[in-house]
Amino acid sequence: MRITKLVAAVIGVPMILGSFAVAVAGGIAIAVPDDDGWVSTGSVRMQTDAAALVGDDIEIDLGGHFANGRTMVHWGELPAELEITSRNDKSVFIGIAEQEDARRYLDGVALDRISSLHDDHHVEHVYGTYAATPPGEVDIWVASGVDGILEWDVQEGDWAIVALNADGSPGVDVAVRASARIPFLTTIGVVLVALGTIGMTAGGFLTYFGVRRVRGGAPVNPPTPPAADPLAAG
Repeated sequence: MRITKLVAAVIGVPMILGSFAVAVAGGIAIAVPDDDGWVSTGSVRMQTDAAALVGDDIEIDLGGHFANGRTMVHWGELPAELEITSRNDKSVFIGIAEQEDARRYLDGVALDRISSLHDDHHVEHVYGTYAATPPGEVDIWVASGVDGILEWDVQEGDWAIVALNADGSPGVDVAVRASARIPFLTTIGVVLVALGTIGMTAGGFLTYFGVRRVRGGAPVNPPTPPAADPLAAG
């Protein structure tokens, strides 16, 4: 009995903690999207004295595959937006191209590679000439825009996001905000909250069973009352 109670307590406490984390993740999934279902980064300022800012390590796989050939949920594309605002009064171009095409276009051009759209983003400087062929004259972009919002239906592949001055001149200074609409995110959040709640409830019962004490009941060996003395009765 004691071993069973110990096992229940050992299982119950981690179950409560893990289920709580699942419920919190579900709450975040519900709270993060706006009323239209978009999830957005904050506006991040990026600048360089070079001719281009590049994020060229974007590998997208919208459908996973199991080893036995079965597939998980697969989306052909996801709607996304990039909002870019010039901070130095120069007209700014933003474009998305396959990685190899972008690298050929920017071969020999001074640029900064950006690792992520966060305030603590890592920057790698690549040296070269401080001018680029105006990006509007290059036919490599699957999506592009100037001074505003770029709309892109994200597809599988290896992509590069490139920001330049529209005339190819050096000195790019922009604020960037990325948004995406992820299907079923609110539904996933609700499911996670429900699973977390169930897990915390089950963990609570196991923990209670493991730590509670049994009260009441007769003693195992009750004391034997002393035998009556017949002489005392006379």
